[in-house]
Amino acid sequence: MPTTSLEAVDILEALESNLACIPGGRDRDGRPLIVVNVPSELQPSTKPRLESLIAYFLAIFGEETKRNGLVLVVDARRGAWRVARSCIRLSIVLLGASAASVIVVRPEGFWDKRVDSCTRSHKEGEPTYLTQTRLQLHVDFAQLPYELGGNKLYNHTEWIQKRVKVEDYIKDASDLVSKMTSLHQRLTTLDAFRVSESADLESYWETSSELSSVARHVLQTGRNLVSSMSRESSKDLLDTTKRIHELIDSIELKQVGIENSWTEMERNLDTARVIGDLEKGVSRVTDWILGPADAMLNSCCQVGFDVSSSEELRRQHEELELECRETYGRYAELLHKIDSLPSARLSEDLKSQRDFMDFVCRSFATRLERRRNVLITSQRFFRLVSEYFDKTSEVFDKLVMGNRIHDFSQAAANLSKLEQNQAVLETLECELVKEGEKLSDILSMPVKDALGRDVQVDYGEDIVNVRDILDATNARKNIFNDSVELQKLSLKQITLIYTYESDTEQAVKWLNDLYDVLLKNHMEIGCNAIEIQAQKEEHQSFQETAKGTYDYGCQLVNGARVLRLSCRLSLDSNATLFSRLRQAWKQLRSVGQEQLTRLRVCAVFHRSVEDHCSKLRDLIETVGCLRRSLKTEDLAAESRARAEIRDVLGNREKLLLEVGRMVRLGRLLRTRLKEPLCHQRQTSNHLKFLVLVQKHIAMIETGHPRETVSTYPSPS
Repeated sequence: MPTTSLEAVDILEALESNLACIPGGRDRDGRPLIVVNVPSELQPSTKPRLESLIAYFLAIFGEETKRNGLVLVVDARRGAWRVARSCIRLSIVLLGASAASVIVVRPEGFWDKRVDSCTRSHKEGEPTYLTQTRLQLHVDFAQLPYELGGNKLYNHTEWIQKRVKVEDYIKDASDLVSKMTSLHQRLTTLDAFRVSESADLESYWETSSELSSVARHVLQTGRNLVSSMSRESSKDLLDTTKRIHELIDSIELKQVGIENSWTEMERNLDTARVIGDLEKGVSRVTDWILGPADAMLNSCCQVGFDVSSSEELRRQHEELELECRETYGRYAELLHKIDSLPSARLSEDLKSQRDFMDFVCRSFATRLERRRNVLITSQRFFRLVSEYFDKTSEVFDKLVMGNRIHDFSQAAANLSKLEQNQAVLETLECELVKEGEKLSDILSMPVKDALGRDVQVDYGEDIVNVRDILDATNARKNIFNDSVELQKLSLKQITLIYTYESDTEQAVKWLNDLYDVLLKNHMEIGCNAIEIQAQKEEHQSFQETAKGTYDYGCQLVNGARVLRLSCRLSLDSNATLFSRLRQAWKQLRSVGQEQLTRLRVCAVFHRSVEDHCSKLRDLIETVGCLRRSLKTEDLAAESRARAEIRDVLGNREKLLLEVGRMVRLGRLLRTRLKEPLCHQRQTSNHLKFLVLVQKHIAMIETGHPRETVSTYPSPS
């Protein structure tokens, strides 16, 4: 806040001379008035006093007021014109651009002696000369003091006292603002991380408390002063009130700034203490990682040689991880706290310590994780090895060696179970080899400590052990696979034997079913040759089906026999099955052959009877024709008729022989048809009957019926 170069106490004598004053009035445009009272005589002190007063008055008004302009009223009624002119010129020069207008009040007698042209116009910048009565044209009556004919109250002595009081306050307030600014700057630039709670900080605190007390007094004084001038309307007092308000606002802002600086200082002090604690915590974590933790991890350099030893090492490693968990917690907490601090508050030392701690902890955690992965891989590898060896032994005992006495019905299930177990073991063996190679690769990798240095750890014996186990596993796999493949081949052959013999049993059942169907549905014989021919064709198709079933069964039982010989199994059940198949076929074939013979004989019988009947009808017609021809008297015709009669008689004898034979054949056939197809005794007479019937049928079919039926034996 700028301060005046002159104060009332410095020019108190000039102010008391009343050479110039600010009565508080305004012209009709609202611009404040500065009144200059021209003395009667020009004294040596008049000019310096006027200069001081004008400069002092300009300092009172604000910049905006001076830009709007001031009205200079020169009271030249009492002094000589020479003195008045000098004062007018000096005042105009001192006001400069701030002078909006200059009004010179002259006495009434001045105008009687002055001769001016009525047409002369007023130029801008020139003073306006007028009498007291015409002054009211420019300034309202209420804005003029009593000396200029107005009624505005103005006490110059009281005004001087008020200005002295105001300037004392402004001086005190400005000094306070300056001190508060200085304190604020020092608090702002003070490094709280390097200052301790010692005498320096106490001195700052005492100064701040003292200035706070003074500020409260100054603020209260300013508010009282503003309150006392609140009813004033003069422009100089309004500008003064505005300046006091600015000073009050400035003091309050400085107070807030100082309070914020102290708050920031306290925060910085807390942060400094926190940073100190963080540095100690970082140091403890780093020392523990590089000391005891690294030593404990260096002492753990085994991976085990079986399941129990690897599990014990895994348990010990978990205990080590539990011991490190608390340190990991402190490490994470320190990182969170350090990262939560503003980057501007962090010192380079703490940043370096933080980065080093982070590097050390991450390196140690990586090594700890590597050790855990090694132990997990080792434990999994040995478990897979144990599981593979146990599983192969179990499968070998139960499904390979335990199936020497074969159960044909369970062979397919055992084969499926063996294949499933073999697939499971192959998967298990692949996982075992994968884990073993992974463990070997991990053990071959270099080990580094928390600082990134190589650690001399010798895993040579463990790698050799893993390789030996993998070789033993591969050898066991080869032996096991050979045994399994041989057992699978045996089970497949036994499965085929079981399948073939089961299908043969089915063929036997089919033959028996066909036999039952033959006895039940194929016993009838037709009444004419056409029906018998249809039945014959159906019966032949039936026999072909039965023959195909028998051939299918023979192929299956022969295949089963070959497989049994290959597997060195007993052939008794196979022979029994073949005997049953052959017996079923012989039974079906004998009955079918009997039925076929009956159908063929019946067919021949019906065809022969029809042929004989046709021939007999032809003979009857021939004889009738001959009898009619004998009634004529033509001897030649009669002789031809007698020759034809002899031929007819010869044919009749032959035909009657055949008819008699067919009659006897029909009787014999009728007797045979009354007997059942099954449960017939295969006697010699029966066999002879079949032979003779077949021979007779052949003779009839070839056209040489020279044998007589009387030679056939009785079917009984």
